[in-house]
Amino acid sequence: MALPSTDTSRLDNTLAVIRTLRDQGSVARIDLGALNGISSATVTSISAELLQQGLITERPPETPRPTGRGRPKTLIELAPNAACVVCIKLSINEIQLVVGDFSGQVRHSEHHAVPTLTLSADDLEALLEEKISTVCAQQLKGFQRLAGICLAVQGVVSSQSGTIIWSPALSFRNAPISTRLAERFHCSVLLENDANCIASVLAAQPAYADCPNLVVIMLGYGIGMSVLINGVPFLGANGSAAEFGHSKYQPDGALCACGRRGCIEAYTSDYALYRAAAEHLELPAGDSAHPSEQQMQALTQLALQGDPLAQRIYAEAGRALGVGIANVLALFNPDLVLITGSGVRGFDAMQAAMHSAIDEALVAELMGTTRIESCAWDRDMTCMGGIAMALNATDGETLLDSQAKSGSATCL
Repeated sequence: MALPSTDTSRLDNTLAVIRTLRDQGSVARIDLGALNGISSATVTSISAELLQQGLITERPPETPRPTGRGRPKTLIELAPNAACVVCIKLSINEIQLVVGDFSGQVRHSEHHAVPTLTLSADDLEALLEEKISTVCAQQLKGFQRLAGICLAVQGVVSSQSGTIIWSPALSFRNAPISTRLAERFHCSVLLENDANCIASVLAAQPAYADCPNLVVIMLGYGIGMSVLINGVPFLGANGSAAEFGHSKYQPDGALCACGRRGCIEAYTSDYALYRAAAEHLELPAGDSAHPSEQQMQALTQLALQGDPLAQRIYAEAGRALGVGIANVLALFNPDLVLITGSGVRGFDAMQAAMHSAIDEALVAELMGTTRIESCAWDRDMTCMGGIAMALNATDGETLLDSQAKSGSATCL
């Protein structure tokens, strides 16, 4: 749906108000103006329209100060049920569906075990249609509209064409997937790499506000990376940039899930760590090709408790990670390299070897002032990022839809 171009500054200010409310929660009008560099009169006018359209609500005034001086502030906040989005996370043998409300909060989440590697492109489209239809029928009551869908995928995707180019979770390549879903559900469908979804969440956190050049490395079943340059994701010519896990550590080395040998992922991912340990260590039973969290926690604990073999395996993983990071530092000179994902559980067992490999690979001047930090994986940020990206991509359409329903004649 095309947006009118009569007053782009008005639209930009309205979108800024909505996104500040989504980031900050309840905010007073005067504070919204200060946060966005908008006059009080403009904020008052915009908030009046958003109230009329049902996109925001007012909260009761704050409790007056003990001195009794000044009028208490009335806070406004997004109306959570004004719209919703669905994010689908596609990974090896599993899909997760999450419903997010207009304020960006998760309202529902469900997981499904699926033999993804056996699916054709048509099978996947049919499965996604079925699962999305079911979750919409069961979970979307009370929402004014389904604003959009985000599909977060491991591997290489083209967001512009809506095509899954390659994913380790799938046996097919170059499948346009967004168009059919958009036609079926009459909403925008965003296709994103899972690491970019995670990076969008982290980049929005105040702790990293001073890091416009940010590299996020995701450790887990696979190894992903997102590179933000001046706050903008670097995607490359067809979306395949920043495939850190498939850059080389040892030519002709260990076998990677991509089918080639010597990739960083073939030494540092969950399946690689477990593969190196399974024949020699007593570990919980399970799928050795796709180890569970219980299996990986057991292996990590062995390394942290001093088991020599487990320590050697994690040290090798740390060296592979360090060699890769050294290349990233030399190529991009980021402000911060942030290591996260479920595999960060084993970072303490890797980091000494990682730092040693970086020091061996780079002169100090190439290391520069770049910080290298880990970020706890206490929540899955993939779907949270997908929700935020889908909402941001569809805010304009939500405005138009709500404006039409409210009968407002104000031109955005």
